[in-house]
Amino acid sequence: MKYERTSQLKWGAFLMLFLSLIMSMGNGLITFFGWASLGLMGFLLLYRRLERYFFIVLWLSGIYVLIIIGGFISFSIYERHGNFFLLILGYSVLAGAFLLTGYLWYFLKERRDLIALEGTYVPMGLYFIVLFLFYWSAVFSIVGWIRWADESLGTPWLYKALYFIAELMMILCLLYLSGYPEDRFKAPHVEFMTDGGFFRNLAVNISKGNMKFTKMRRQIEKEQKCPLCDGPLQKEVKKCPSCDSPRSFYWCPRDEEFLVRCPNCRSLTPIGRNRCVQCSIRMSSNIKCSRCGSINPVDDWVSLR
Repeated sequence: MKYERTSQLKWGAFLMLFLSLIMSMGNGLITFFGWASLGLMGFLLLYRRLERYFFIVLWLSGIYVLIIIGGFISFSIYERHGNFFLLILGYSVLAGAFLLTGYLWYFLKERRDLIALEGTYVPMGLYFIVLFLFYWSAVFSIVGWIRWADESLGTPWLYKALYFIAELMMILCLLYLSGYPEDRFKAPHVEFMTDGGFFRNLAVNISKGNMKFTKMRRQIEKEQKCPLCDGPLQKEVKKCPSCDSPRSFYWCPRDEEFLVRCPNCRSLTPIGRNRCVQCSIRMSSNIKCSRCGSINPVDDWVSLR
């Protein structure tokens, strides 16, 4: 039921943003209000869909705004006035947007790595590609819009087509980039606020999410030592015997044992033993894959010798 709701919100947001793009192709006051209102409705649907990661939409919107500013300075104002300082300023703003794009990747990858230590490894290679595809789509979008608006350059339909294709690609990238962490990151859930207004709710959700990630980080840093020998732990990635999906395990090189979190007390315990070393609850000798759902013996996962 929840999946159906999120899917409806996702495609509803796409429809609103696509109609907003259609309205932006026209001229006049009516099309402007249509573009603004439909775009706002699309963002509101994304806000309802993304309970923990709506800040990614705002982050990407900030990148887009910087690209608009930098592109307008570099490709419009500079060409009119010929001031070399304006060209440097425009390219600097575009470079800042590029760095902000890279930092978003680092920001999410860091959280992915923390979540991977909890047992769920989420690949982000395609996410990296789509993220920078979003950046370049935004660049080509603003270039097409500027050239389309300047009738002295001729063939405005070509630049209009460039603007439309780039904007459509950017909308698709936005939906993927904002929804992927919400759907795939098995992070602690942040309770969704329903009172106090849009911006207050957003600020509270982001703040609570950061607090939980900080608490999670401190817990992991505290547990970087083996509960048996108090020695340092390493992280090793093993593959599911059934579907080859990666999963992270702790490894103690001194005791030569793999460790996971106990489902009862959440403390680290060797997986080659029958009971948790902290709470003594009986531990299963099998591990369930979080992706395909198959259950396989510990030896098949980690190839213990």
